[in-house]
Amino acid sequence: MHLLHEPFVVLYALLPFILRKDLGASLLQISILSALRPTLPIFSFYWSANITHQRHRLRANLMGAWIFARLPFLLVPWIDTVWYLIFACAIYELFNKSGIPALIEILKTNIPKGERENILTLCFALTFLESILVGLFIAGVLDRSVAAWQWLCSLTALLGLSSLIAQWNIPMQGAPQAVAPKIPLFDQIVNPWKEAFALLRARPDFAQFQWGFMMGGFGLMLIAPSLAVFYADSLGLSHATVVTGRSILMGIGIVTSSYFWKEALKTRPISWLTTAVLVGFGLYPLVLLFASLHISWFYAAFILYGVAQAGSHLLWNLSGTLFAQDADSSPFSRVNILMLGLRGALAPALGGALCHWFDPTLPLVLGAVCCLGGALYVTQTKVATIKMDKVS
Repeated sequence: MHLLHEPFVVLYALLPFILRKDLGASLLQISILSALRPTLPIFSFYWSANITHQRHRLRANLMGAWIFARLPFLLVPWIDTVWYLIFACAIYELFNKSGIPALIEILKTNIPKGERENILTLCFALTFLESILVGLFIAGVLDRSVAAWQWLCSLTALLGLSSLIAQWNIPMQGAPQAVAPKIPLFDQIVNPWKEAFALLRARPDFAQFQWGFMMGGFGLMLIAPSLAVFYADSLGLSHATVVTGRSILMGIGIVTSSYFWKEALKTRPISWLTTAVLVGFGLYPLVLLFASLHISWFYAAFILYGVAQAGSHLLWNLSGTLFAQDADSSPFSRVNILMLGLRGALAPALGGALCHWFDPTLPLVLGAVCCLGGALYVTQTKVATIKMDKVS
């Protein structure tokens, strides 16, 4: 699934820069685009709200979200306006994370602990090894023809959709047939929120983990609208340079550090892992600011971001299974998605406004402060001080 999807991921990460540099998108449009990824998960988590009662539909839940997320990009060669791309990105962000609770529960059902972490780490490392090669290819193509990104959007989305064959063949022996209880519409809307906050009240260790990630995630979302402006306007970077940093150097950081994060997952407490991830994210925008002095700082920033992202990916995706122990992990994964949406409702808009009123530097500095503040919060609270292997 992810190997076939990775070429689209590489190109998708460039879209804010492409919209700014090639289509002349306004700061308002860039801010709206930046707000999509963190805000829409508020609605995404409804997609999987009832899979606890319909476990036989886990695979269908995953496949449906996968299809809807990618369909709009098939039309980009014929409709390449800024607002259509924002619409396509909105559909993608709405459904991209919708299938995660089903996917994680499928992994938990089919793969034992230990092997599960190994497979997830290997998958993540392989996709970023692939992203290095794909990044080199896309950078070369865009250097020859800037307009080629339109066809690349369609072709990479189609390639991602071809992984539905693999998804259809996922074994589901452990998912018993069940009939979901009939729930009134109002309760369908309200109950997922009630269940999420009830879980946070019942599990203070999980709630503290979420608050630490909330502060760090808020910081990353705060800087998101500023990045495209900083790259295109302040640094004047080319497509190839952005691809080199965002895909190749970031990929190197992820691939070289993934093994160490996986080993740390076995021996270190959640508080240590969360702190390390947030410190890495906090240093990333500070190092990026030095890129105005020399381009090597731009590359160094993405290597650092890749290292932090490798730990974040493993910790965020597996936290549901780790905190759930032997219980259903999907409620924990839904809370992850919900909290992502809540912090995204404010941070990108605030970051875009700060970038408009001042310049990209201020949001980058404030984003670093939020991430480092989250790391400090984690160290000052008892965030799951027991080790992850014992939690599970």
